[in-house]
Amino acid sequence: MNITLKHLSCPFAPWRPADGRVFNGFSFDAETTDIDDDRPNLTPAYVVGAACDGQRGVFISRDNLLPFFDAHRDVPFVMHNAAFDLKVIDVMMKPSIDIYRAVEDNQVWDTLILNRLVSLATAGHTARGESGLADCARIHLGITLAKDQTDTHGKTIRTNFGQFLGKPASAIPANYLTYLAHDAMATWHLFGALDRKIQDLLQSAESVYGYVNPNWLQYVINRFGPLTHHVQLRASILMDVLRTNGIGVDQVRRAEKAIKVQALLHECKERMRQRGYLVGEPGSDKAMQSILSKLKRDNPQLALTKTPTGKWSTAEEDLMELAVADSFFDDYRSYKMAEKLLSTYLKKMGRPRLHPKFGYLLETGRTYCGGGFNLQNLPREKDEKDIAATIRGCFVPGEENVFIDCDYSQIELVVLGYVCGTQLGIPSRLAQLINEGNDVHRLIAAAVLNKNPKDVLKGERDSAKPVSFGRPGGMGVEGLRRVAKNGYGIDLTDEQIQIRIDAYHRLCPELTYFLDDEIDTGDVIARQLDLTPARYSQAIGKYSDSSYRQNRVPAGWLGGMLLKVLREKIPQTSSGNIRSYTPDEIDFFWTQAQQLPLGLKPNLQAKLRSRQADPELWGHVRDWAGRRPVFTVTGRLRANVTYCSSRNCLFQGPAADGAIMGLWLVWRAGYKIVDFVHDQLMVESPADENVKDRLVHIENLMKQGMLMIVPGMNVQVESVITCSLNKKDLDPRYESKTKDLIQAQAPGTVASNVVT
Repeated sequence: MNITLKHLSCPFAPWRPADGRVFNGFSFDAETTDIDDDRPNLTPAYVVGAACDGQRGVFISRDNLLPFFDAHRDVPFVMHNAAFDLKVIDVMMKPSIDIYRAVEDNQVWDTLILNRLVSLATAGHTARGESGLADCARIHLGITLAKDQTDTHGKTIRTNFGQFLGKPASAIPANYLTYLAHDAMATWHLFGALDRKIQDLLQSAESVYGYVNPNWLQYVINRFGPLTHHVQLRASILMDVLRTNGIGVDQVRRAEKAIKVQALLHECKERMRQRGYLVGEPGSDKAMQSILSKLKRDNPQLALTKTPTGKWSTAEEDLMELAVADSFFDDYRSYKMAEKLLSTYLKKMGRPRLHPKFGYLLETGRTYCGGGFNLQNLPREKDEKDIAATIRGCFVPGEENVFIDCDYSQIELVVLGYVCGTQLGIPSRLAQLINEGNDVHRLIAAAVLNKNPKDVLKGERDSAKPVSFGRPGGMGVEGLRRVAKNGYGIDLTDEQIQIRIDAYHRLCPELTYFLDDEIDTGDVIARQLDLTPARYSQAIGKYSDSSYRQNRVPAGWLGGMLLKVLREKIPQTSSGNIRSYTPDEIDFFWTQAQQLPLGLKPNLQAKLRSRQADPELWGHVRDWAGRRPVFTVTGRLRANVTYCSSRNCLFQGPAADGAIMGLWLVWRAGYKIVDFVHDQLMVESPADENVKDRLVHIENLMKQGMLMIVPGMNVQVESVITCSLNKKDLDPRYESKTKDLIQAQAPGTVASNVVT
């Protein structure tokens, strides 16, 4: 039969084993029985498939699937959402054909992933939810794929292929085969269109921050795929594996936890009622304002935040900071945490095994978890008295199993050291320190406290973590202080933060060069607004020689002055004779700032209109002016990136890629992975005499995967054997130091005689 899709046309016929190899490259699409969303561990059955190379197409029945792929061994092929199709056909072909070996040989391409990577490289986002085949065909091919077609009985074709299970293609109605052929044709031509776009992007990418040279670009394309496609393909498969495997929930522990959290909820609610605050009742907002006003009267030194309307801010993060000053806000904090724990977690854990949805390719390249239950963002375990913050102990391995919990050690710093020394060409003291086996957090704390690193206590080491992790991302004192408080529960003054920053820069001088901004935001603003010395002089009533060319050219220093006006209530010059800006200068810059195409939120738009200097407004304008594209060392291109995101992307992205490569090796070795959080994975293992040997093997596989990204670095993995997701819940049968089992080896290398 001849299939037509707008301007495209291609003959299709059933494929038979006697036809042998008919393609040198092809697209493939599979139709299956219904997908059971309630039981994602069940793989739908393959019904019929289609392959196409633009010149010819074939329909492949269930009986002929294995012979078809056997005849096309070593032939590259394209799918849209390959993770699903590969899982479906893998059931049909193993053990005769290992379809995932084709992934490792870089023979499988996914147009859904390519579209998301192109979007990241051009628009700066990954088009999540906007990369279906119909979306992509419309955008890149100008073709409409009708996904809601019905048959003569009114059934939706897309979801009713299951009725033909076990039948040859010749027995399937023409309208169903046409629907299938359209998808295969669209996928093939979509691949060509995306490939051309990627080639055009990369040919003009020499000016992108992080670009090294043409040889480097070709190397990373060959190794990781264009824009890291081959890494993301593995990530998509692994995230589906995680959902399929799921993770066990101890219902007894869950019930006990729910009772304790509910009790805490009621206790906090009652104490707040005694202070005149009725949670969720009419008048509660007014009561909160009264409590805040009294707190300010009794404690005038406290810095309470106000909203643009003049009321006290009741934003959760602002109220949480007041817990130390008044027990009411400690109760409020505990109540909110308990309420969230019940609604977001405990009420959704009623099944013996959860199957959360995992996703891949956030803008940074990291994975994520969502769609009903976020297993990657569980509250951290704390003391039992703070019961509202604990939940991890409810997640347990299956009967007669344990968890092997493996975590990369300071991996983003490892990657940062590698990136500085290789991609950016900055001599890296950080890389040297790490490869010598040092703990960077401990070294920073030792420098601040004037201690021997060996004498630094855990709490002192932890106080350096916010800076050692956050500073390379371009965070300043204020941001790092918030991270220390919210992320680590550590209260540090601005001075204490600055001391740690200074110690970090002395320890790793390359950090100063790494944080140098390659974009002059003042110049960008000046060019956008045509801020010339002539216009500036005219505005403040000074003479300007218009015949002098430089007076008619936008000047970056004027953009810098505008930024200062947006940030400081009393802006001053920073060189020469220090003086405050004149009213005419301030008026000129505020007037010009109104013309910037910013897309501000209402509260910031109000501050701009009312000419209210504010650091948040300044930051938004600076970010707008400082957007740029950036390459990771693995070759992923991200467009429209702010300064801080560009720095984070340089080390977070490759660290995520390395973790995926390690996770892939662990899965391919046959281990059951049940959770993955950025740089930490959880394997469910039989509780037998080989557990510790498996731990050693998994650690080495993780190192091997990360070393594909950062060769020559000292990659370390820390592991424990537990009875739950709570790291402290160690299995007493395996509490002895497992590190003793790891044979002496050079830093970053992989043992050659691991036990499987």
